[in-house]
Amino acid sequence: MSTVAASLNFIPAGFTGGPVQTLDLRKPLQPGPSNPPKTITFNDARQAVGLGLHTSGFELLQAPSKVQDFDDHHEVMRTYYGECCAHAAYLTGAHTTFTFDHIIREPGTQVTAGGPTRTQLRTGVEAGGGYINGVHMDYTDNTTWDRYLRLHGHEVPDARHVYALNFWRSLGESADDHPLAVCDARTVQPGDLQEVNVYGYGGPAYSWYDIGIETFSVASSERHRWYYYRGMTPDEVLVIKSYDSSGVVGTTPPHASFNHPDPQGIARRSIELRVLCFC
Repeated sequence: MSTVAASLNFIPAGFTGGPVQTLDLRKPLQPGPSNPPKTITFNDARQAVGLGLHTSGFELLQAPSKVQDFDDHHEVMRTYYGECCAHAAYLTGAHTTFTFDHIIREPGTQVTAGGPTRTQLRTGVEAGGGYINGVHMDYTDNTTWDRYLRLHGHEVPDARHVYALNFWRSLGESADDHPLAVCDARTVQPGDLQEVNVYGYGGPAYSWYDIGIETFSVASSERHRWYYYRGMTPDEVLVIKSYDSSGVVGTTPPHASFNHPDPQGIARRSIELRVLCFC
């Protein structure tokens, strides 16, 4: 199996397992704990066996989109949201799905769109833009969906099982410049994690901006097994399980972008959105 080595940013091991921390991007940032980047070996997921959405926590789909212009946020909301919701329902058996936001990432910046105002806004690294090489998990077992859904005029549906899936797609000819790396969820333990509530993420056009997101920051471990999909094309989408009501730890994968030592193609440009699934 081909591998590549590059660095990721983790929190120090001694900063896990404590009280829930708060990161508020709406305010000037205060210096956090410093930790030297860790060199990680990334396996080529295309050559791996035993990976899947309900095993390792991630899966690559061949899923061409009918969207003609991803910079037209109205077309993305009209077409791409429905496409991803259909994929999510197929993958989870959900009877109800929701998505209200998306993010387009570029070097040092991001475009967030949708949200409660259904508008589009460009922001920088101060709001979480650009490529994120700090290892994290999108949600925790303490995440609830009532505030998020009510922001858009919905109540939480009755369901026996709830998932949140992150759909990550390259918009350029290649994603090999700063590709997304994912860690096998089965190799993660509670002691690797620190819960951090994040406010101000994505700028005011993003639903979670004021209501906050419960996330995990991650410390490195020799147990972790890291992968990336080499040569992703715009006709492929990487689906990451971000939340699982049966338990987040061990079922949802840490992830981050890494600086590929031999990048191919143009600077990575990608779109991501999350679909809530009620089964």
